[in-house]
Amino acid sequence: MSESITTLSDWTIATAEDGTRVVTHELSCTHDLKRIVDVVGEVLRTKGPLWKIVVERGRPHIRATPLGASFLICAKADFHEIDRRFSERRCNPLYTVFKRYAKHLWYGGDRLHLDQVEQFNRAVAQIRRLGKGPAVQRRLSNLRRCERANARSASGLLEALRTKHSKVLAIRLDLEYYSLYGPREGMHPQAITFKDAQVHRDAFLKYLRTGPFSQHLIGYIWKMEFGCEKGFHFHFAIFFDGQKVRQDIVIADALGAQWKEVTTRGKGFFFNCNKRKEAYVRCGVGTLSRSDDQMWDYLTRAVRYLTKIDNFIRFQAPGKARTFGLTRFAKDRHGEDV
Repeated sequence: MSESITTLSDWTIATAEDGTRVVTHELSCTHDLKRIVDVVGEVLRTKGPLWKIVVERGRPHIRATPLGASFLICAKADFHEIDRRFSERRCNPLYTVFKRYAKHLWYGGDRLHLDQVEQFNRAVAQIRRLGKGPAVQRRLSNLRRCERANARSASGLLEALRTKHSKVLAIRLDLEYYSLYGPREGMHPQAITFKDAQVHRDAFLKYLRTGPFSQHLIGYIWKMEFGCEKGFHFHFAIFFDGQKVRQDIVIADALGAQWKEVTTRGKGFFFNCNKRKEAYVRCGVGTLSRSDDQMWDYLTRAVRYLTKIDNFIRFQAPGKARTFGLTRFAKDRHGEDV
C-alpha cells in the first residue's frame, strides 16, 4: 500500500462505539477530489484538445490523449456526494472550476461518444480560461502560501529536534470521538461542538506539557480535522527525548487512554499509529537516531502530509480559530503553541 493511500485511509476511518474501525464513504470522495485537482492542474499546463475525431478505414472514431482519459474518469465523479461529505470544508478552487463546467457532462455509459467530443473539448477550454484567471490563481496562491508556512514551521521543528537531540522518540497518535450508528442515518458523529473539541484539545495539550511524560517532551505538532461520519478529530505527532525514554507504543497508549478516559470522559477514542509500523511503506515513527537520514526523511514526509492535505480539502474553523499548531521547547519546556 502506498504511503499517500495509507495516510488518506487514516484520515477517513471512523471508530464505532464498540471500537470497530470503519472505512467511511469519505475515502472514495477524498480520492476523487484529489484526482480532479491533479488532473485540472495538468489541464492548465497543457494546450490543445484532449479528444479528436479521426477517420480510419472510412470510419470515424475518437482518439483521446492520456490526459483526456483521466479527465473522463473525473467527469464520472459523484459531485453531489463530494459536496455533501465536505460541506464543512473548503475544497481546492480547481475542483470548483472543474465542477462548474464538467458536472453535467457525463450522462452515463462506459465511453465517450462522437457527438460528445465537441462539448467535452469546449468544457476543457472553459476550465483553462477560468482556471488561469486572476481570481482562481489568487486563491491558489493563498492556499499554497498557508500550506507552505505550516510546512516550514513543521520542518523547522524537526530540524531543531534533530540538531539538539541525538535520539528522538516520535509518536503518531490520532485522537477522535467514537461515531454512532443508526439504521436510518448510518454512521454519524456524536453531538460534539467545535467548542467542545477545542476544550478537549487544550486539556490534552496541557496534559502533554505538565503530565507524567512532560519532563522528556521536546515538541509536538497537531492538526484538527472534521469528517462527515467521524466528526471532529486530531492528528498528532509527538516527540520525546529518545535518550531518556523508550517504549513508544506504551507511551502512545498511555496518552491515548488519557484522551479517551479523562479528557473526553469516555466519548473519545484513539488510534496508536506506532502499533502498526509494518503498514507504512516509509515508517518514520519510533526511535530515530540523529545519523539515520532515511528515518528522518520518512518522518519529514509523514509530517509534511499533515499540512499537504489542505491543498485539497481545508477544514473551515469558525472565526479565526486555528486548525494547525506546533510548539518548540527551546527556551521554555512548557511553551505555548505557535
